[in-house]
Amino acid sequence: MSVFKRYNGKRITSSHPAYAKARWWMYKRLNGKVFHQAIPEAITKQEAELAERQIIKTTFNHNYGVADSTTTLASFIEAKYRPYVEQNNVNKGAKNLYIRLLLGHFKKRPLASISPQDCRDCRSKLQTRQNKRKKESELSPSSINRIMSTLSKILSLACEEGILDRNPMQYVKPLPEPPPRRRLLNEKQKQDLWKELEKDTLLYRLIVLAVNLPLRRGQLMAITEDFIDFENEQVLVIGSKGRPPRLVPINATATKVLRAMIADKQLPFPVKDFRKRWYAALINAGINKKGGTREENYHFHDLRSYFASELIRRNTNPLIVQNLFAHSDMSITAVYAQTDDKLLLEAVKRLDESEQRSRRRPFQ
Repeated sequence: MSVFKRYNGKRITSSHPAYAKARWWMYKRLNGKVFHQAIPEAITKQEAELAERQIIKTTFNHNYGVADSTTTLASFIEAKYRPYVEQNNVNKGAKNLYIRLLLGHFKKRPLASISPQDCRDCRSKLQTRQNKRKKESELSPSSINRIMSTLSKILSLACEEGILDRNPMQYVKPLPEPPPRRRLLNEKQKQDLWKELEKDTLLYRLIVLAVNLPLRRGQLMAITEDFIDFENEQVLVIGSKGRPPRLVPINATATKVLRAMIADKQLPFPVKDFRKRWYAALINAGINKKGGTREENYHFHDLRSYFASELIRRNTNPLIVQNLFAHSDMSITAVYAQTDDKLLLEAVKRLDESEQRSRRRPFQ
């Protein structure tokens, strides 16, 4: 419930000296309408909550505070959550997958019947979900947390609509997540990989672009000649994860490759068996192993970490790296911009150089 006491225009708690004589108020957002008014007839909190229910019931002609026992999770997702995803430019592909997994567990369960323990049971089922080709779990803790976060948002919308009194997910803690995966190639591995890539011109060009542009594989493969502005040195990129399109700068190396691909009529990328060719190059270079785990093997997405790490190694301002990746938070960029031990050593050695130039002791 959203009732409280107010005195001299301010919300107060039971410890306030004037709490006993203060008036009850309600504040609630529901279906785009804001209820913010006094409840003068109420003396106790229970009476205030009862009055609040009656006010909302009169306005919307349904019982708020008593869960709607007919609305199912599936019907609510179609009626309210999918429109929310469309309106808020959320990653539709991922959300569709999350919805499918959630409905696979809850099926046609009424929203009102979902308890915190039901949410935990759903999470446990996701944890034990097996990959048919491998014996390991298919979903990582971070993926499961994102799925459960989607469930929490759905239930939160149900609360806003007056279907639920409270969100059962508020009592469910997220799973602990391991530190971000760290996978950088050493110099020998880089050289061996480039030798393998030179045997496949189209794959070679794709990887050259990947290490010179902050783009995902799907964005790279979607580039067409119309998207490229060589005069202003930029390319229009289709937004990922529901984000709008944006302009990304291109350097001389990327420009040379893109011009060659236009001349050879290779845009957009005519690669149908990319995954097979990419992993064959990694195995032949001795970087990946057949049957290796996700944590052990190198992936195309790791090239984004290479791109970010190379920028940081060249003393690029982290804010510029963040903007290139279009990250909303620097902590996301930090996951990509990994640093190796050599770079850390070079950083502390710069202190030696500055002290030698000044010929002064530290802190003097």
